[in-house]
Amino acid sequence: MEGGPTEDTKGMIPRAVDQVFRVAEDLKSKGWEYTMEGQFLEIYNETINDLLGTHEFDKKKHEIRHDALTHTTRVTDVAVHPLSSPAQVRALLLRAQSRRSVAATLMNERSSRSHSVFTLRIRGCNGATGEVCEGSLNLVDLAGSERLGSMGDAGGDRVKETKNINRSLSALGDVIAALGEKGEKGDKHVPYRNSKLTYLLQNSLSGNSKTLMVLNLSPLAAHANESLTSLRFATKVNSTTIGTAKKQSRTS
Repeated sequence: MEGGPTEDTKGMIPRAVDQVFRVAEDLKSKGWEYTMEGQFLEIYNETINDLLGTHEFDKKKHEIRHDALTHTTRVTDVAVHPLSSPAQVRALLLRAQSRRSVAATLMNERSSRSHSVFTLRIRGCNGATGEVCEGSLNLVDLAGSERLGSMGDAGGDRVKETKNINRSLSALGDVIAALGEKGEKGDKHVPYRNSKLTYLLQNSLSGNSKTLMVLNLSPLAAHANESLTSLRFATKVNSTTIGTAKKQSRTS
């Protein structure tokens, strides 16, 4: 998601942020002024860690809070940074990358052992019309699902991590399936609370949003089973309707 240091190798997060800042600059001619802030979290073994905290190891207990009235999500005691340029975001990504939980397995020599969620919050004000709009962009890097039998001589920590990763990905699959059934029946319970990942992303999946999934697949035949599993999951996601995104705006 972060990518490399050059223009050609930069990842999805810096590319998305660059585009947001370009559009914000273009809209100044129509009276819009935007303020932005960002945070970067990881979910490791069902525990939320602040990747931009002030200490090397995050020992705080973070809780997810949803506001049903404004459809916003906040996580307690995490660092939120005001952002005024893409360069600031790149500096934060470098800082977060050094704190991310990774480990080597037979499947991947630098395997992410956690999910990460970079959140960009945007607030726009139009001085000419008095209109105010707000929104959030969540860029999520899901840890890859790995079969325990494919991990080789992994230690106890790796096994625990893999079980938690697979459990949270399964919970995400259950939420997607429930959303698909809810679209058909209208009264299906959606189990957002079954994992920290799905509970954190509840407002991004609950209808008033747009969701896009991108797969990163290996071309190697040895990884065909994992690639096929990922493609099946993406097919399920692609066939699910979660509603129509609405512009969050009001007049000040």
